[in-house]
Amino acid sequence: MRISVIGAGALGTFYSAMLSSSGQDVTLVCRERDVEALGRGVHVTGLLERTAHPRIAARPPPSDLIFVTVKTYDIGSAARGIHVEPDTLVVVIHNGLGGDEMAASILGKGHVAAGVSYSGVTFLEPGKVRLSGYTETVLGSVEPEVQKRLDVAKEALEKAGLMARITPDIRAAQWEKLYANIAINPITALTGLNNGAILEIPELEALAAEIVDEASMVSKALGIKTSIDPVENAFKVMRDTYNNRSSMLQDVTRGKRTEIDALNGKVCELGRAAGIPTPRNDTITALIKGIEKRHSS
Repeated sequence: MRISVIGAGALGTFYSAMLSSSGQDVTLVCRERDVEALGRGVHVTGLLERTAHPRIAARPPPSDLIFVTVKTYDIGSAARGIHVEPDTLVVVIHNGLGGDEMAASILGKGHVAAGVSYSGVTFLEPGKVRLSGYTETVLGSVEPEVQKRLDVAKEALEKAGLMARITPDIRAAQWEKLYANIAINPITALTGLNNGAILEIPELEALAAEIVDEASMVSKALGIKTSIDPVENAFKVMRDTYNNRSSMLQDVTRGKRTEIDALNGKVCELGRAAGIPTPRNDTITALIKGIEKRHSS
């Protein structure tokens, strides 16, 4: 089976290294400027050690299974570069909401699924990442015909030593992770703190709870049914990933654009549509956009 991983950031490097080192046929698709560096191999350090040499390409080759791991704001351009064959399965692994829908609007019906990755990966340099934690990758699609084919992706991940499961309700799974992301990512990006330190400051802990409570009210208004307590789960993630540096903190440290629009910004957008006030998320979104503006100036 021909596997491509699109995006050579933290997640893409991690997944490509794991898949390739298990003997699978993998191509890592990256920006042209990184082809030479990645041609020397991809390396995972930290919780486990892996070195692999997947094929490196600047454009996606014909593939049976494609994992899209780019930032949410790059999913559209990544999808437009994909040529799907009749049986190509495209799994969009991303934080926040709306990424798989964007890909499906470009690639058409019968191809796109979503993935929710519970992992802590820090980008060090092109081809090198540090893993601080991995629990599972949750897979699902809103299209029944695509849902039936997800065993292909699950088996590829399991062969790579990565726990994976298929959920019958991928939207609920996305919201369950979103609850933690919208509390952890912007607060750590604004303060520079690691995830767990939020719980050591009562004012930040209270702010995190309020952010998540607003999102919970929005999801209920949309008919999303999750199996967790949103606030307690967010706090559990903070404890479990105590020393992690969130992806948004990594982004602002490197002066990069963040995924705030697909996280807290999406909660604000959906809240307005549903008539649910989201003042904490409105404020936190504005503050992160201020940081982005400073970096772009």
